[in-house]
Amino acid sequence: MATKLQLSVYLLGVCLFSISFLVFVNATVSFVITDIIHQRKDIGDTAGTLGFADELLALVACPLWGLLSDRIGFRLVAGIGYAIIAASLFILVQVTNVYPQLLLARLIFSLGASCASTMVTAILPSMVPKTTSTAGQQPSINSRNQSPVRGPHDSSHAHLAGFVGLFTGVGALLALGGFLPIPNQLQRAGVTPEKALADTYYIVAATAIIVAVACYCGFGGAATTSSIRSGPTSVRSVAQRVSNTFSYIPTVLKLGVTQPSLGLGFLASFVARSSSVGISLFIPLYVNASLCDKPAHGVEDVKAHCRKAYVIAAQLSGVSQVFALAFAPIFGYFPLRHRHFNIPLIVATLSGTFGYILFARMNTSKLSPPVLAVVSLLGISQIGSIVHSLSLVSSFVTERRPTKQAGTNDAIADDDDHEETTRLLNRNKEAVKTHEHLKGTIAGVYSFAGSLAILILTKLGGVLFDRLGPEAPFYLLCIFNLGLLFAVVACGALEVYKSRGCQ
Repeated sequence: MATKLQLSVYLLGVCLFSISFLVFVNATVSFVITDIIHQRKDIGDTAGTLGFADELLALVACPLWGLLSDRIGFRLVAGIGYAIIAASLFILVQVTNVYPQLLLARLIFSLGASCASTMVTAILPSMVPKTTSTAGQQPSINSRNQSPVRGPHDSSHAHLAGFVGLFTGVGALLALGGFLPIPNQLQRAGVTPEKALADTYYIVAATAIIVAVACYCGFGGAATTSSIRSGPTSVRSVAQRVSNTFSYIPTVLKLGVTQPSLGLGFLASFVARSSSVGISLFIPLYVNASLCDKPAHGVEDVKAHCRKAYVIAAQLSGVSQVFALAFAPIFGYFPLRHRHFNIPLIVATLSGTFGYILFARMNTSKLSPPVLAVVSLLGISQIGSIVHSLSLVSSFVTERRPTKQAGTNDAIADDDDHEETTRLLNRNKEAVKTHEHLKGTIAGVYSFAGSLAILILTKLGGVLFDRLGPEAPFYLLCIFNLGLLFAVVACGALEVYKSRGCQ
């Protein structure tokens, strides 16, 4: 069980700053281009290229960080991730050109940021209190389908995931309200824009160093799932361990297909991250298209319309995020499931389905109660998918299952770690196992699904926006939510069928 210190470091360090540094860099990279490099043309295209390269690297880096945490433990990996972020923030304001210097600096940041986001999911199962059983008792297992019968402890995952969603949201606000105003404050004190931006990056880099140290020291004594053992260190032994480690990825992918709860967690991660892009990227574009493209009478009219579009887009995005923050603990309060169906996730997907359809048909040229109500549905949908995707993945990791059912397909039979685990489990007559040895890899695949969603929606949504109209990306998001809704209902119906068959 995690101590209060470890839980505090997880929420106030890992969760709070995993998104905070990302929001800060995304919001200021254009100023790095203009104020540090002094490039005045193609700023949007350059920033978009950097963001696309960031996500491409994250697709590969997230699973690898998860694998590494399974081998050396999340304590060291989390510290390394935030140390990389600190180094990249320092490098970002030393560059003198976009290619290759700024691109390389952004890719270094992507390595650290992907590590931080992966650790949010990887550490979560270790922070949830483990269930205990009295002597001679084992968890209830359905003898016919060998599936674990979930108990009240599942709500602990949802409760903590709710706080994770809350603290990540607060982290975004910290970046917007704490980090971003610093350059302006320094300029008011007489500092040049270039030096003000550089000093701000140094301040944020120092914060990242503090978080890295806090992770390494604060997680001391935690069950970090480190797989390092004393033993032979021959080349063959090391090669065998590396081979075993990389075989975790196909194992987790297979589990995502064969285990409905894990598959739903990955799919919900995809929908959650795509929703974040829809709110942060396509709502401003939609409002901008509805106002700035209107017939204008002179240059001043154009400026007035575009200024109004900026204000309305910021207000709409802000309202959606306020509702997301407010509903994070509410979604966390609800248990993971109500009997066979995940009711909170159904509510979230329904909110997204209807919300995106309605928003695509609304006039956003001015704020009105119906528009605000619809964007609140978008925020509710986003946070519901985030909280319960984390809950599903975390509860799957700690579910206790019969070792006979898991077999050697769910683990690496010749891995030294699992030989030791098997010996310990065989002491009980009805041995059970969890997937905690795969939690880092599962977290990496979870983050991979989210990064894939960002890439798909930004590129495909952008093409649809230009060719079919500004409302097209929202219909695409509606399809994503409908797909998740269908999957949730189908999995619930399958469990109903199995339960009736066992009676």
